[in-house]
Amino acid sequence: MKRLCLILLYTILGVLTAVAQHIEVGSHAPHIKNVEWISDRPELMGGRFLMVEFFHSAAEDSRAHIEPCNALAHDYRKQMDVVVLTREPAEQVAGMLLHEYQYFYVASDESGETYRAFGVSHVPYAVIVNPKGVIVWAGNPIKLSTTTIEKLLQQ
Repeated sequence: MKRLCLILLYTILGVLTAVAQHIEVGSHAPHIKNVEWISDRPELMGGRFLMVEFFHSAAEDSRAHIEPCNALAHDYRKQMDVVVLTREPAEQVAGMLLHEYQYFYVASDESGETYRAFGVSHVPYAVIVNPKGVIVWAGNPIKLSTTTIEKLLQQ
């Protein structure tokens, strides 16, 4: 019974998270702008898919998803760029997010301009944008499966 309640709770929270962010699948993605790149800067929207994962170091789920996010960025590096975006100062998160075998890009949006443009109110949250700049997936990245990613990349 406890397990069923937890599953139901996570399902409801996942749905509420996607709704609360005010971003719609099928709409054009806002631009990532006025951010400080902590890592190298990717060629944004350079004919590739883009995943933007919104992050905050105080959020346990965000911290827990960094290694899976890195694995995802590695596995799909030929088709998709992955950007981890935080509102925290670069010096506060650089040590946590930059490491030797990192496959995602990192940027700080201290002004919150990109967060607001995407309508992000809580994390973890991610969007996947196709090469045409259209959002094809949005939600809690913990729930993002490789099956879903592979289907999106084939569209």
